[in-house]
Amino acid sequence: MKRDWDLLRKQLTDIEEELDVFADLPIEPKWEGDERWEEFEPRDKEFRAIQARILGHLELLINSGYIDGVEVQRGADGHFSLGVSSPRLTMSGHDLLNTMRSTTIWESVKSTAKTKGIELTFEVIKALAGLALKKTIGVE
Repeated sequence: MKRDWDLLRKQLTDIEEELDVFADLPIEPKWEGDERWEEFEPRDKEFRAIQARILGHLELLINSGYIDGVEVQRGADGHFSLGVSSPRLTMSGHDLLNTMRSTTIWESVKSTAKTKGIELTFEVIKALAGLALKKTIGVE
């Protein structure tokens, strides 16, 4: 899975706004009785890919200590188990979201990183956000 910073930003925002953290998950396809495997398999693969992308990003936020009250576990068979109990941002999660919140600053961070050939990490985002803020308010 490739890390998608826009998805992470959306997930942080959804949790802060107390929206359903699993709302973007698609409905799992059901095998129709007369359906052939060749017809079902592409729908199942697409579902699993979307599910793995969304839940994988939630795992990143959980494991990095940015959100609490959400549980995502992967089974050996590739299936996920989910748990939720009052999802919330941690203090670090609030700090990260505040760094990413402004669309102007966020787009500047992504653009600067791309122009300079810098991979985005949590630390790089914080550093570039500071530079973008200074540019925006006219302090160099």
